[in-house]
Amino acid sequence: MSSALLRLTLFTKANCGLCTSAKEALTRVQAKVPFQLDQIDIYAPGQEAAQKYMFDVPVVELNGRVAMMHRIDELKLIDILKKETAQPK
Repeated sequence: MSSALLRLTLFTKANCGLCTSAKEALTRVQAKVPFQLDQIDIYAPGQEAAQKYMFDVPVVELNGRVAMMHRIDELKLIDILKKETAQPK
């Protein structure tokens, strides 16, 4: 089992109610399964994520792979994180 924290990336944008809900859900999940969270505004200068996710935010990536989009299923995300943590590196 790895002792390093998992890193999740939340792709978001301004004035997005689903994004706000996703951040709240991720905070609750983080209290149960620790991870590092990076937040990226897809419309920030220099970001290329707008083309990729403009119709799908919020998007949560784990290790560069999409784990969830639109809505965060907290129980499912906890399960994904626990399985990822249990995998030998």
